[in-house]
Amino acid sequence: MTGTVTQVHHRISLDLDTPQPFTDMVGRTRKVHAVRIEYGLSAIADRVDVVVEYADSAALVPPVADIPNWMQALIDEHRPNGPVCTLR
Repeated sequence: MTGTVTQVHHRISLDLDTPQPFTDMVGRTRKVHAVRIEYGLSAIADRVDVVVEYADSAALVPPVADIPNWMQALIDEHRPNGPVCTLR
């Protein structure tokens, strides 16, 4: 059997030892208790989706949002070392 790989995903969930502040697109600053990061590679784009988890809810971080340094450091630290395979 043969097939074509169209997407590769790497997903992590991190519970933060110390909640970190995050200001959303409407200007609310809240403490983030956990972060879910999904690295996706497809034939269309190399992308990162981030969800922040607060004490009582969760929200997707829009791709146009300003990413604070602490969040960018987590994204960079856990980024996989390249795709598992070459997509065509």
